[in-house]
Amino acid sequence: MRCQYCKGQIGFVRSLLDRKFCSVEHRRRGSLTRAKLAREAMIYGDEELYEEDSKERQAKQRAAKLQAQIIVVLSTVMIGVLAFSAATGGTSGGSLRQKSISLTGELSKSSPLFSQFSEYFKGVVPSSSPVRVHEDFQAGLSGWIGSRDSDWNLENGVMKPGRLKVWKPSLKLADYRMEFEGQIEKSAMSWAFRAPDIKNYYATKIVVKTRGALPSADIVRYSVFNGLERERVRLPLPMSIRPDTLYHVQVSIRGDQFVTKVNGQVVDSWSDGRLKRGGVGFFTERGERSNIHWVDVKEEREGIFGRLFAMGMFIPPTEFMFLAP
Repeated sequence: MRCQYCKGQIGFVRSLLDRKFCSVEHRRRGSLTRAKLAREAMIYGDEELYEEDSKERQAKQRAAKLQAQIIVVLSTVMIGVLAFSAATGGTSGGSLRQKSISLTGELSKSSPLFSQFSEYFKGVVPSSSPVRVHEDFQAGLSGWIGSRDSDWNLENGVMKPGRLKVWKPSLKLADYRMEFEGQIEKSAMSWAFRAPDIKNYYATKIVVKTRGALPSADIVRYSVFNGLERERVRLPLPMSIRPDTLYHVQVSIRGDQFVTKVNGQVVDSWSDGRLKRGGVGFFTERGERSNIHWVDVKEEREGIFGRLFAMGMFIPPTEFMFLAP
């Protein structure tokens, strides 16, 4: 595999930590390049530049369709083989049905392969609908974990965050869209995502850098692992603001790709694959003060065939033959 920034070969040890960049410096530079493309996409109206290369996306779609077709064909063939095997065994329809039911029950209890397949299939085909939750903080902070509740204050119907808290309903999610509205009272407004706990997360903030008649701001983002900040990147916010600006923020988290929009405009696009799951949260650091009006999280899932393709599901014929009489 080769580095996405310099195209050089990624060493074996490095590939265990990062399969896209050959060094920390090249990951930082690559992130800056993606952010530049995001801004160009916003200017020229071509969101393909930051979301995903259109040719690459089309290739993935074609591959997913092909994989789905292969799975359907193989499943049909296997069912035919099983039916033929059962028919040639000279067993009547009624006794065959009873035998199949009995055999399935016995396998579910005694066969590790059957048990593993059942668990695997449950992971591929979700039993529940995608998660969608909304929070306006009117019911208190019982759904949030992290710092003491006294660090957070509800005033005039809006929440003023303190140290990091993570929203429990979002803790186990992987791919989702986070939306919220908030205002900066002093210096910055900060949020987190893919946070399995309060010591590991991705952080982003809008930081006001100049005040006056025409204030300006930066978008800042970084990673936190085991409580230590890493790889901080600071970029100009490509939009005009006012002291009383109400920010509508939307963050799309899909795989290792993250896209941030503020008031409908793309302001940042970057990637990191180290944290696979985790919830959303808010925080303020020393010298900062903000208020959050509401937050909405909607889980985004692939279809069943997309899941099968992504998980590389392929069941050889030999694993089906144990069902034959």
